[in-house]
Amino acid sequence: MYLALIKGFLIAKKAWIKYALIAILTVSVLAYVYGAGKRSERSEWLEQEQEFLAKQSAIKEENDKRIKENREKYDQILLGVISNYEKEQKELNDRIAELSNKRMYITAAKSSGCNGVPTETQSTGEPDSPADRVELSGKNAEDIRNDYGTAQRLVEQYENLRAVCLPLVEVVE
Repeated sequence: MYLALIKGFLIAKKAWIKYALIAILTVSVLAYVYGAGKRSERSEWLEQEQEFLAKQSAIKEENDKRIKENREKYDQILLGVISNYEKEQKELNDRIAELSNKRMYITAAKSSGCNGVPTETQSTGEPDSPADRVELSGKNAEDIRNDYGTAQRLVEQYENLRAVCLPLVEVVE
């Protein structure tokens, strides 16, 4: 009986070894196929990623080139505005200095002496004849000159800002 049991065990052992070898080979083949599929899928994904990165790089280079061109153009515009501003500022200061050396007059209306209501002036026929003019005080003349300078600076600032911003609006469109 023991002999029959040992023979049965050895026969069964051979079958288990066969089954184990078949299982190991099957797992190995499946692992190889799975690994090959994974590598294939990864290589496809890497190719797609490389194409995407190449497109992105081309777009970035194109944008960098366009930005550089626009920056150079805007730098030229800005330098022109600054140069023009300095020139206009000098001209304005020269005009204000010239006006500062001149006396300022206004045409005055003669009053009738009745409640301060002005009447028509008696003119000598010449416009702004000395008889019809009154000199402004130093303080009033200076205030008028300052207001004139401020107004001219505001106009210059507006024109300079417009010159800088106008090309930007064209780019956005």
